[in-house]
Amino acid sequence: MFRNFHFIVALLVAPILAILAWYAADSALGDRKEPAKEGLGYELIGDSNCRYESGTCTMSNGNFELAIQVDRAGGENQLAVRLESAHPLDAMTMGWVNPGAEKTEQTALEPANDRRTRWEGVIPGEASTKARMRVLARADGTSYYGEAKTVFIDYETSFGEDFRK
Repeated sequence: MFRNFHFIVALLVAPILAILAWYAADSALGDRKEPAKEGLGYELIGDSNCRYESGTCTMSNGNFELAIQVDRAGGENQLAVRLESAHPLDAMTMGWVNPGAEKTEQTALEPANDRRTRWEGVIPGEASTKARMRVLARADGTSYYGEAKTVFIDYETSFGEDFRK
């Protein structure tokens, strides 16, 4: 059976053809990415670092991404927020929703550089680790909104040191 040259070639070529057919079917029948349309809203999804004490929460939708860092460096019941975006933003607001509260007061952040990709601000109100963070960003006439848990606010490691610097 393994002495037949045609059989050996078929064993080598068949997996390659199967992989090529898989990519061809995906490109022919798969979903196509469409650019964001002006005037519409798109939901941002929190990445896995939003679910544990990482110190940073990354929210994204396609190639639109926001990296959010929150420090308890503000005054009492205030949190300092720094945000990095790959795209220039027109406006940026954030707020906290504590358990039992239905509404949140959104606070506008201020741009920290000329390209409008870095934003900073101080958000009033206490955000416990059981609260939820609400984000609204506007870029090129399109709105991006999202909600994530605030567990990431407290940066903790098993070594007791801050390695972010």
